Amino acid sequence: MSSINIFHLADIKLPVAKNRLLLFFVGMNLLFTGIDVVLAHSINDYIPVYEWIPIIYFPFGAISCLVIAMQTQPKKWTALIHIALMLTGIIVGVLGTAFHAYAVLNPEGYLTWAWVVFGSPILAPLAFAGISLLGLYAVTQEINDEPGMLKVPGVGIIKAPISRDRHFLWLVGLGFAASAVTSIIDHAQYGYTFYKMIPIVFGLFSSSVVLYLAAAKEWSKGDENVYFWTMIAAVIVGVLGFGFHLASDLAGTGALSLERILAFAPILAPLLYSDLGMLGLLVVAEETK
Repeated sequence: MSSINIFHLADIKLPVAKNRLLLFFVGMNLLFTGIDVVLAHSINDYIPVYEWIPIIYFPFGAISCLVIAMQTQPKKWTALIHIALMLTGIIVGVLGTAFHAYAVLNPEGYLTWAWVVFGSPILAPLAFAGISLLGLYAVTQEINDEPGMLKVPGVGIIKAPISRDRHFLWLVGLGFAASAVTSIIDHAQYGYTFYKMIPIVFGLFSSSVVLYLAAAKEWSKGDENVYFWTMIAAVIVGVLGFGFHLASDLAGTGALSLERILAFAPILAPLLYSDLGMLGLLVVAEETK
């Protein structure tokens, strides 16, 4: 068992060390993101052929994270394979974003709001890049009392400009920002309502909270309290959003259809806030003896 302390506001017992839990977290995220891509790309029957790229990649990335998570100390060869796969995941995410951006250009080759709203989700592929970056940092260890000095298994020691935890905070903050922008785009399809404004406003607020901590030199107790309860709220907002999307997809019929889940209210999308909230708590947690 391992214990973590979150800003002296919560003490939690973990079944494994924090690093290993992070790797398990990344692996499960790659797995569910990949399944989501399989379903989303099935609408086009996986045409054009490059729609297969993330589908082929995600099992390898997920398995790599889960294998490393089961090891107390990553072996050199497994660490090197893992690093290569996480770098590949970043490339897959960037390429996917380029493909999606090209897909939403109108017939005249311009980017218009209508095509962005009803076309391919332009920011969705960045999930692979963000998750893979988490997986890349999760396999490293920071040398005690030397922020930014990262020990990379099988590679050596690398000097980073900021500490490992601040890298994680930037990724969480940018994840909230991307979620807010995605909510703005997706909810524009059928018009904004009070309930649809919740993830937009909360996403912008939570991203500002996390990015402030990522950039600030020191944190006050007030900063830590706001951050902690914002992450708790993120988990709640995600679960509520899941409920709203589920109700919309049922549409009074009592039955779910794949078409409505994919095209109308993506049922798993709101849970990204819950995911980011749990990640946000984990990355600031300090292991205690």
